[in-house]
Amino acid sequence: MADERETELEEDGVLPVDNYMGGQPSYPDRSGYEAPWRFFFRLDHEDGDPYFLNFADGGGYAYLSPDRLEGRFKWEAA
Repeated sequence: MADERETELEEDGVLPVDNYMGGQPSYPDRSGYEAPWRFFFRLDHEDGDPYFLNFADGGGYAYLSPDRLEGRFKWEAA
């Protein structure tokens, strides 16, 4: 897996990141939950992972309330 990622980086100059925390939600979930909810993390649909999550080739998105006492999770299928 690491060799595949290094090859992608060498060929394209970009390393795809499908699972991440913080920042902004990626397309297609740009709208997400409106303020004051804050984007927290994104999980990608990946076959073969030890903990397979089936988002039908889409992604899952988590949001936190302003006081960080409540979370919401939604997913989008591609």
